[in-house]
Amino acid sequence: MRDGSKLETAWERILAASIVPLAVLGGLGSGMWLMHSGVAPAQTVLPISLGAFLVAITMERVLPWHEAWNHSLGDLRTDALYIPTQFGIGALFTPITASVAVAAGGWLSEQVQGGLWPSGWPVLAQVLLATVIREFFDYWGHRVMHSTDWLWRFHATHHSPSRLYWLNGARAHPGEIAFRFGIVGVLPLALLGVSETVLALTTIAATMADALQHANIAFRLGPLSWIYSIGDLHRWHHSRERAEADTNFGSVYIFWDAIFGTRYLPADREPPTHPGLDGLDAFPEGFFAQWLSPFRWARIERNSAAPPGN
Repeated sequence: MRDGSKLETAWERILAASIVPLAVLGGLGSGMWLMHSGVAPAQTVLPISLGAFLVAITMERVLPWHEAWNHSLGDLRTDALYIPTQFGIGALFTPITASVAVAAGGWLSEQVQGGLWPSGWPVLAQVLLATVIREFFDYWGHRVMHSTDWLWRFHATHHSPSRLYWLNGARAHPGEIAFRFGIVGVLPLALLGVSETVLALTTIAATMADALQHANIAFRLGPLSWIYSIGDLHRWHHSRERAEADTNFGSVYIFWDAIFGTRYLPADREPPTHPGLDGLDAFPEGFFAQWLSPFRWARIERNSAAPPGN
């Protein structure tokens, strides 16, 4: 097995350090070019997202962190089914949430002279501010899902994989998708009156990093490990040890974890290579069974506690 912690050549070390910044800058540049060419901002996100996944797939083969994770464990079909689920639920909830928030934001802007959002700032400065705000709300949304029992039952689906690779970043229960991405991820920015262009660019920057977050790539983030929750930081978040999993809550970025004391990156050991749900061996592996899992939680816990063979 190749040890991803030991990069053998200079070009591997350079590649490991440059993947994330090049992907994010490339995504932003592509988005701005498409918009300048007349493509509607909302329509730029999907093609750039597909490009991000192609980067992740390629780099998993070129620079794997854990060689065994590049081989299917019978999870490919389940993970693939979550892709249209995530896009479908996002497409359903996002316009509804945004419409309500834009209407409310318009009313609030009338009450606040000059509006709530600094629309006169340079676009990239607005994207940076939108990123900080969006991540703040998603950080707390994610953290609450870990600390609240009934919400954890929905979020557990995301922690159920026994390997991390590019595709299972999308493994999330529909209830979580509606809550975190349809409401928490859209409502605050739309309420503040963020423009469609800024919202699209903010989403693109997050999507480029998010596509790499679960990727089985031997990243070397260096100082960027204080910005992005990618690579080892997110692998620790998927530890079977709950105390380790209850860290690194940043959806894409890690700076709110640093501020609130939940950033976890021990220097003396590597992240675990066997992620999953400790004590829940009976958690279902099938797509539709996972949809029903929050409502069958007592049965899952009972079957997990039963002696083998019973």
